[in-house]
Amino acid sequence: MIQLKSVRVLAPFLALLIVMSLAAACGDSQPQEVPVTVIVPQEVPQTVVVTEEVEVTKVVTEEVEVTKVVTERVPVTQIVTEEVEVTKVVTEEVAMEQLPPLVVGNLNSFTGSLAEFGPPLRNSVALAADHVNAAGGIQGGSMVIISRDTGVNPVQGVDAARALIDVENAVAIVGALSSGVTIAAAEAVVIPNGRIIISGASTAPAITTLDDNDWVFRTAVSDAAQGVVLAELAWREGYETSGIMYINNAYGEGLADQFEKSYTALGGEVMNRVPHEDTQPTYNSELEKATDGDPDVLVTISYTGQAQVYIRESLEGGYADTFLFVDGVKGPEWIEAINGWDDLEGTLGTVQGGPDRAEKSAFEDAYTAAYGFPPSHPFMGEHYDAAVLVALAAAKAGTTTDAAAIRDALRDVANSPGEVVGPGRDGIARAMQLIADGQDINYEGTAGNVDIDENGDVFGSIEIWQVSGGEIVSTGEYITP
Repeated sequence: MIQLKSVRVLAPFLALLIVMSLAAACGDSQPQEVPVTVIVPQEVPQTVVVTEEVEVTKVVTEEVEVTKVVTERVPVTQIVTEEVEVTKVVTEEVAMEQLPPLVVGNLNSFTGSLAEFGPPLRNSVALAADHVNAAGGIQGGSMVIISRDTGVNPVQGVDAARALIDVENAVAIVGALSSGVTIAAAEAVVIPNGRIIISGASTAPAITTLDDNDWVFRTAVSDAAQGVVLAELAWREGYETSGIMYINNAYGEGLADQFEKSYTALGGEVMNRVPHEDTQPTYNSELEKATDGDPDVLVTISYTGQAQVYIRESLEGGYADTFLFVDGVKGPEWIEAINGWDDLEGTLGTVQGGPDRAEKSAFEDAYTAAYGFPPSHPFMGEHYDAAVLVALAAAKAGTTTDAAAIRDALRDVANSPGEVVGPGRDGIARAMQLIADGQDINYEGTAGNVDIDENGDVFGSIEIWQVSGGEIVSTGEYITP
């Protein structure tokens, strides 16, 4: 080590001597600086291994206490295990509530002589479904309404009913408006397929005696009642003679028959009975026959579409200016269309309906809130009731697809005994809760009770209405024959 250090010390001087000798040999007398690399020794850091960190092992050993704490929580796990029984009950209830939708068809009239009625009656059925669904549906299954147009034509009505059943798989149908369409659809499609049809507007007495195997129902009072009240009204107003214009179908014939029977029994004389077809460009020929002999009153047993034509022709042609109206012509649009408010001021008419009551107000308030205007046409409440009854019967039967079971439950929810429930969202919710609790209910409709008899009919009163002050109003008189 000493010798190496000596060499390192002498090295700079030896290098200097060599340079100076080279310079002298080259004849260069000027000395030059020559860079010299100097090696400086440095200390190298050494790694020291510390062996005193063995205490970490003690920390790991102490974590065994945490494992003991978890083991002490086993009783909590046992409580959760006991709660599994509650979970099982909930699971079973959910399975019961998972019913498919309740598909209900609506045979309506968006074209033809009753087109004025179509939208408001469809709205009424849709409102019923909204209230049912807001109440939770039928054990979880929603209520779906599918409307189809009949055009007030039996052939078209049969096709529409077939589509509702074969294509839409409707378990029940609300409708139709026209009795002739209802009867045709029932006989050709509904009864053979074992489905329910419940009309909120078909009033022909012929429906009562239909061979229907208990598949045909209605929430509208039969014209067997309206005809009696119409005759009493004519006689009370002093009309000793009358002529009748009536549509040539089950509705027109049935109501004309009942009116004539009751009217003549009171002492009145029907001078002329003249049928007319659904759609005609003019009714002058029929008017001439119906008013022959100048009867005291012309009784109009028709639909709004026909009345719009022949009432105008009657006024303009001088055939008659005194009329009695019925439910089929109770609508403001056609009177407005012929500018007939002044000419028809004071004219009276009849329609199925009952006095103001809580159930009626509940429907009217709900309809106004939903659509922004109050109910405006006959049979709107009856259509609402028909749809609600189907839903309540489905809930009672515990099915949305078994038409026979739903049919068999209709009278259970419409008739006594049971807690009285009514229209509106709250009323339907209460009804659904009672059914879910296994309790009996008795649904009261918008115009009165909807107790269904053995023929599928309901019993109720007839309202007297009037054209007054540019609108249609109730006289406040309700007659139960």
